[in-house]
Amino acid sequence: MKKAQLSFTDDGTPCSTEFGDSYFSKGEGVAETEFVFLQQNQLEQRFAQLAPQQNFTIAETGFGTGLSFMLAWQLFLQSASKHSRLTFISCEKYPIDKHQLAQIHQQWPQLAALSEQLLAQYPPSLEGFHLLEFGQVRLLLMYGDAQQVYSELSASVDAWFLDGFSPALNADMWQPALFQQINRLSKKGTTAATFTAARIVKDGLMGAGFKLTRSQGYGRKRHKLRGDFIGICGATTQQGWPSSELPIHTRINSGQQCVAVIGAGIAGICTAVELVKRGCQVTLFEKQSQAATGGSGNLQGAVYAKLSAKLNDASQFYSQALIIAQRALASLPETVPHQVSGLVQLAHNDAELKKLNAFLSGDIPSELAEVKTAAELSELTGVAIENPGLWFANGGWLSPSALIQHYIVEHSIELKTNTEIIQLAQQNKQWTLTSADKTEYRFDQVVIATAVDALKFKQSAHLPINKIAGQVSYLKTTEQTKQLRAVICSDRYIMPNHNEQVILGSTFRLKSDDISVTEQDHQQNLSALDARLPALNLAEQQPTGGRAGVRCTSPDYLPLVGSLCDAELFEQQFQTSVQRKLTHRQAPMPQLDGLWLNIAHGSKGLCSAPYCGKILAALMTGEPVPLQASLINKLSPNRFQVRNMMRAQRQATK
Repeated sequence: MKKAQLSFTDDGTPCSTEFGDSYFSKGEGVAETEFVFLQQNQLEQRFAQLAPQQNFTIAETGFGTGLSFMLAWQLFLQSASKHSRLTFISCEKYPIDKHQLAQIHQQWPQLAALSEQLLAQYPPSLEGFHLLEFGQVRLLLMYGDAQQVYSELSASVDAWFLDGFSPALNADMWQPALFQQINRLSKKGTTAATFTAARIVKDGLMGAGFKLTRSQGYGRKRHKLRGDFIGICGATTQQGWPSSELPIHTRINSGQQCVAVIGAGIAGICTAVELVKRGCQVTLFEKQSQAATGGSGNLQGAVYAKLSAKLNDASQFYSQALIIAQRALASLPETVPHQVSGLVQLAHNDAELKKLNAFLSGDIPSELAEVKTAAELSELTGVAIENPGLWFANGGWLSPSALIQHYIVEHSIELKTNTEIIQLAQQNKQWTLTSADKTEYRFDQVVIATAVDALKFKQSAHLPINKIAGQVSYLKTTEQTKQLRAVICSDRYIMPNHNEQVILGSTFRLKSDDISVTEQDHQQNLSALDARLPALNLAEQQPTGGRAGVRCTSPDYLPLVGSLCDAELFEQQFQTSVQRKLTHRQAPMPQLDGLWLNIAHGSKGLCSAPYCGKILAALMTGEPVPLQASLINKLSPNRFQVRNMMRAQRQATK
């Protein structure tokens, strides 16, 4: 992305050379923001009235220096109860460089503590949605054009900060398309405040359904506007085919929800943690004698995703997920074995080298991943490397099994082991779970996070998921492997030494759930890595042990996250309309209310599961969803049924 080009006045006020306008009135940023946005939206009173676990959502049209966010954050901490939540949504087409942002923040010493936290999580300049979390407060920072990113947002906004450069200097932002999104995301009780009373803004807000009040502006500005939403109220209309492949389904949290999460692996625990944070009463079910016994039970796992230089759907999702996962890795306590060691993705053949070269002019910012020569990687990793590669400075590894145990204790999650759920049934808006020993449990909502075992339930048996077994190998540390300081990935991976042991892997046994440890797989791991890293002399070593597990993947290698539809009813509802190309007349597909899925993370669960847990928790509780609507559709568990039906329709017309 193109970053903001700044100049500074004598007193340090930042100005945009792109638009010829300042980010706030000279020397008056704090006072102006409080007067125009906080007071006009009556935030102090509204924050104080929030109920426990209630979320308040503010949306802003220009993040700029982050001043408005920090002042709203500060006021929320001062006025709201400690159990309520604030989601602040903002967009920025030209993000300010992190070092310049730190310089600007120095003029507000009263916000130093908040600034430090914000800068620590400030995202790289990657177009898309970025979720930053500060306890009760979340910032959803959307990089891109305001009209476009707000068209991708699923949320219900309580207050608008219509900020940005003057309409006379930045007319492209203040267009009808933006006000259409403001209308879509507003509801009864939504307010709006803006520093300008320009005609384009007044007309836009009135057209968006707001009753306007004009009053004295701040400083040299003659007027400001406040708006109260009086437009058509009701549930947000979600488009079905053809304008959107799938509608976004949300369930609003009415009181404390009792939620069952089936499966105590990385996907299940990440979901459970996010629901507990939102006040849900969660029970985690595991058929084995302890958590993390399946694919999430490895001693070490890489926090990593293989990205494309250009942002397609998969690369966009995994880039956003990786930033969140790396941030979580860096914040882990010492009790969870982990290391922010850096990570290398080697270009080990001509095809990989071609992909690597594309990153030099691609969409992935260097703050996230940077092309390095073999010599540079040798210096970074501590071992001789013969190929160039992609360097993830914030990458590393952690112990998945230890992480899961840590989260269960830290968040006091109820865990029921030796409890295999074999049947799900809904009655009177509640779900009944039946275990193998015929015990029944009742919950408001259910999340299936059982990887390939999801096929055992009637409601999810139709899903086209695949099982791929794989094996890791354990080696004693040698003088050569002891020098390794970073994770190295190619068609296999090797971890830095931990507890005098080196772990490498992993093999791929397609369409297999065989978890036996074999000598053949050991030799595949050793020979593959020895060819990539001959300096480590791996071929001469004998494994001391290993572990095998089963990955769950989807046909398009993206996770399955979201609500499930009734497969039979879906066929009945859409088959004729698809054939006749009349889907635009159909209501959204029928959902199994309160039944959700979080599976098929493959070998990248440590990257994708934390993000998917947050996405799913937001969908389940009605909070703003921290993912673009188009990507929510791409993760939907129902997407393959949609594609199969459309493919059949195309074949029938040939």
